[in-house]
Amino acid sequence: MKNKVIDAYIDEFKIYLHQLSETEQNDVVEFYREYIADANLQTSDAIINELGTPKNLARKVLTDYSIKMSEENYQNVNNGQLSGNERAKKNLGMIGLVLLALMASPVAIPIALIIILMLALVVGLGIFFILLFLFLVAASVIVGIGLIFMGFWVIFQSFPTAIFYVGMGLLVLGVDFFLIPITIALFKWFFSVIVIFFRWLGKKLLHGRKTPMKGEQKNA
Repeated sequence: MKNKVIDAYIDEFKIYLHQLSETEQNDVVEFYREYIADANLQTSDAIINELGTPKNLARKVLTDYSIKMSEENYQNVNNGQLSGNERAKKNLGMIGLVLLALMASPVAIPIALIIILMLALVVGLGIFFILLFLFLVAASVIVGIGLIFMGFWVIFQSFPTAIFYVGMGLLVLGVDFFLIPITIALFKWFFSVIVIFFRWLGKKLLHGRKTPMKGEQKNA
């Protein structure tokens, strides 16, 4: 016999799973329907006390999927044919889901607020250093080109001086082209560290709760 309370909870829960494929949605819904039945949760209050609201539970499920896909480097998304920018966007989405899932838990809200403040500080510093780096690169490129032009300008007046200016200009430009890829690689590495941290955070603070995730053994 169907329970309208359970059906209403599951129907609302499924609405928030739109980011998953139809097959994944059905798997998750079936998992939690069985969990609710096995735990003999017959009322809305009992279900919410055990699993949280449909929206909060969906956030945790989506976070779980997002973390798993991130760990697999999105090899199962578009047959793994994702660009670096697309992977970065999905990792940013994973970070957002972890934060939302943390905010959905009263116990974790203070931790989430601290992390958000720290993340805002890191992002702010990152933007500052990126802008500073771009300014320094632009300035040094202008200086390098200026030195080269100055060298050609004085070439008929003093050949050694011209060679010196041209050499210095080429050196400055060479340093720029050498530092740019290194700096980009450092930023990518730093972003990957942040992604790894949020994967760990999601597992520790979300998976450790009594709310079961797909694929985990039910304790009811």
